[in-house]
Amino acid sequence: MAFPVYLWHIIKNSSRAERLSCLIVLVLLITCVGLIVYFTIKAKNNADDFVDVAPHEWNISRQMWLAQHFITNFTTERFEPLKLVIIQHTVSPACPRFVICAAELRNMQSWFIRYYEYDIPYNFLIGNDGRVYEGRGWGIEGAHTFSYNRCSVGIGFIGDYREEFNVHTRVTELQQQRAKMILDEGVRLGHLVPDYIVLGGKDLRDTASPGSNLYNAIRKWEHYGHVNLWRNSTCEKMHGLPPLN
Repeated sequence: MAFPVYLWHIIKNSSRAERLSCLIVLVLLITCVGLIVYFTIKAKNNADDFVDVAPHEWNISRQMWLAQHFITNFTTERFEPLKLVIIQHTVSPACPRFVICAAELRNMQSWFIRYYEYDIPYNFLIGNDGRVYEGRGWGIEGAHTFSYNRCSVGIGFIGDYREEFNVHTRVTELQQQRAKMILDEGVRLGHLVPDYIVLGGKDLRDTASPGSNLYNAIRKWEHYGHVNLWRNSTCEKMHGLPPLN
């Protein structure tokens, strides 16, 4: 028996109340499906129309991304103005918008406080929205590159820049431009020497950081150290100071 004939047979032999109940259920089902489709399309349109409003065009302070208050007692004062800038990547999800970047930084900071009992390890972070996010800031010792934290500025690019993986983050010209802007500000404020050297984490330690495509990008920067500079060195040697007793 064909399905339409079978269905008509059931309807014909059912009571009026049963037919009415089925009709109500069918109308409710169609209404629910219609509402789901409507709100799905509306949500997508709202996301596309979302305006990413940040409290500053490019320089986002800790207060702006709602960082937890955290006291760090170790500073870079002994070695300032600093000679070394170290570029790392965070190996965390990329964040194309301010609100997403701010949330990612809060998650990252909470994770380091919870499991390592210290603040977010980078002095500054570069979001995929092209903004600079203050981490520990100027003058505070970071926790990004063992043996070099006391005498360097650590810049963490948010994302995973290892292009040998199928899913990876690509560094943009805007990110690089904004990174150079915060370093220019460091020179202006007296935290960096004008002829500072930029190195990738892998230039100093056995690591894949800052990831292949970000590493290839920074090697084209004016301040990149194109020789095997300062690997296995100490902060004191880099600055011509006597070692600590």
